[in-house]
Amino acid sequence: MMADVRLASPLMLLGLLALPMLWWLWSREWRRPVIRFSGLTVLAAAKGGGGRGWRGVLPVLRSVALACLIIGAARPQTPNASTRVFAEGIAIQMVIDNSGSMVDLDLSPPGARQTRLDVVKDVFRRFVRGDGTLPGRPNDLIGMVRFAGYADSVCPLTLDHDNLLRVLDQVEIVPRGRADEDGTAIGDGLALAVERLRDLKRTVGSGEQLKITSRVVILLTDGENNRGIVTPEQAGELAALHGIKAYTIQAGTGRVIGNPLFGRLPVEDDDLREIARVTGGRYFQATDADSLHKVYQEIDQMERTKVEERRFSQWDDWARPWLVAAFGALALQGLLDATWLRKIP
Repeated sequence: MMADVRLASPLMLLGLLALPMLWWLWSREWRRPVIRFSGLTVLAAAKGGGGRGWRGVLPVLRSVALACLIIGAARPQTPNASTRVFAEGIAIQMVIDNSGSMVDLDLSPPGARQTRLDVVKDVFRRFVRGDGTLPGRPNDLIGMVRFAGYADSVCPLTLDHDNLLRVLDQVEIVPRGRADEDGTAIGDGLALAVERLRDLKRTVGSGEQLKITSRVVILLTDGENNRGIVTPEQAGELAALHGIKAYTIQAGTGRVIGNPLFGRLPVEDDDLREIARVTGGRYFQATDADSLHKVYQEIDQMERTKVEERRFSQWDDWARPWLVAAFGALALQGLLDATWLRKIP
């Protein structure tokens, strides 16, 4: 669009004001020198001058050439804009309990039968991708650690959230009764997440397109620490030492006592509360799918990224086409003046 065109040297266009005068001078029939001939038969035999009626084209071509030269000297330019997005992101380690007790159905939405882990996966996906109430985390590095009797880092910190969610789909509940794998190693899970976060570079990507301003752990479990090498207290102190904030979530309505008909025993949550306190995070409790969703909404609001767009414009110079047109018009004018539109004398 014309509104996107600028002139680097707009004063050069003042030269266009001289064109009417030059046109008048070029088109005027000046008194020319004459050549005397002994007879007109010599001129009658001449083949040149056949374009007598077209000689007015020559001043037009000269005028066009001069106009193109003036416009080219004014240097018309058009923008070639580009946008780069700079984000101050957050590195988040999602630490998920996949012990045998996560098979319980007490978090199921009304009318559904979903295990605790299935409900957690569903809310996890919404937190990462976004839905009507959660905006998603497109600019955040997110990784995942799962733990039962021992902790395992199943996905490194990444911006490839599609791959992260594919890994999430593969997380399964450890079968109950597997003494070598089942259990709840909260301390080990948190310590592994801290290990993955503590050496993370503050700037990721090309240049400084993604600056990490905060490192966070979101730890979810339905039980008490009963396995592992690192205690929850030690893991919390380790996170605090490295400036890593931990949000802890106690999921479920409690531990089943033998048969579900006999009721449930409340889960001791002192460890989770202490981890949140010492790291500057918060402790949450979720007893159903809706409350778990609200927990992630609160965390989402507390840990938001800052995105900034910077626009860059590079101006492309269009002087060359005008100069080429000017020299083309001059060349055509000279060719016609020397051949078809030549005049004798």
